[in-house]
Amino acid sequence: MRISSIFELLKDRLWAVRYEGDSTHIFKQLKENWSDASWLQTFFDKHQSDLQSGFFGDIEVDDAAFETIFEADELFEAIEVAEGKDLDDLFEPLDDREFRIKDFQKQKAKGEEHKSWLRIYAVRFMDGYIITGGAIKLTKTMQEREHTSLELKKLSVVRDALRMNEVDDKFEDLD
Repeated sequence: MRISSIFELLKDRLWAVRYEGDSTHIFKQLKENWSDASWLQTFFDKHQSDLQSGFFGDIEVDDAAFETIFEADELFEAIEVAEGKDLDDLFEPLDDREFRIKDFQKQKAKGEEHKSWLRIYAVRFMDGYIITGGAIKLTKTMQEREHTSLELKKLSVVRDALRMNEVDDKFEDLD
């Protein structure tokens, strides 16, 4: 997995990765997928046993797709209109045991609902965040499913690329 480019979404505060072979950056892909009822139906059909494992209550696939569209819209809006400290309020360390915010730290933003399954993943960079991906997380840990495990890999790839290239605020030639 290689980084093709990084797009600025909010001036000096928020960026999104585009991976080699993808037609657009990851933030746009997430918006498209999480607003597409057909895509969501397919996802929840595939992961129906996780969805209906009991943690999220008694929820049907159609209801899950509808709730995802509604909650994703709120999450994307919160991110897109964020300024200054607002992003810091949205993102938190991926590892709940980490309290101190530091550069290159893996971060997540979650939906507003109490038991939200929506996650947008980012790497803390300078005073902002580089979005590396996102997932509908239906299991306790990310390692339990292929699609969430892939998001962990993306976080590591971006973090390691930033560290190895000693990137400042420019993203030219980032491999």
